[in-house]
Amino acid sequence: MIKVKMILIGLLLSQLSFAQNSTNELKEDLSVSSNSPVVSGFYNRINVGVLGGSDASPSFNIVNGYRFDERWSAGFGLGTEAFFGRTYIPTFLEGNYNILKRSTTPWLSIMAGYEMPIESWGDVKGGFTCGGKVGFSYFIGKHVGISTSLGYRYAYLRDKSNWWGWEDFITISQVNRFEFRVGMVFK
Repeated sequence: MIKVKMILIGLLLSQLSFAQNSTNELKEDLSVSSNSPVVSGFYNRINVGVLGGSDASPSFNIVNGYRFDERWSAGFGLGTEAFFGRTYIPTFLEGNYNILKRSTTPWLSIMAGYEMPIESWGDVKGGFTCGGKVGFSYFIGKHVGISTSLGYRYAYLRDKSNWWGWEDFITISQVNRFEFRVGMVFK
């Protein structure tokens, strides 16, 4: 339980630190369009979604990243999702490519990371996860946008059990899911 609270506090603090605008940004000329190109800077994306397939489950994540130029950005993400009745915390790195040189643009993304289990009973190990998405970000203001995406996720999860003193049983699950997400972007 302490592990979960610490992770949630970390997510909240990362959200607050990246979503704040400096005083200088608030004084910028408001005549600049929300679709003007952003060359570089920090961003934050908060998503809720569904991991679908044979066993649909909810998913939530926060990605904090840096946009290097008009096309490329990379970020670090944390979240929560469920597979087979167990809850995991995905920690991952994500790379994005914007198709247009505008703030409002379709984009492509790849991610890779690790699924950490929340449950501490037995030897639930978690495992590797990766995936790819195609999405669209539409900015409704200079610093706030809406994001949607559709993609594919793979997870390799490992679980070790010992029943009634017998030998250890290792269960390996290879999860193939599609994912649909909607969220908010702050830049």
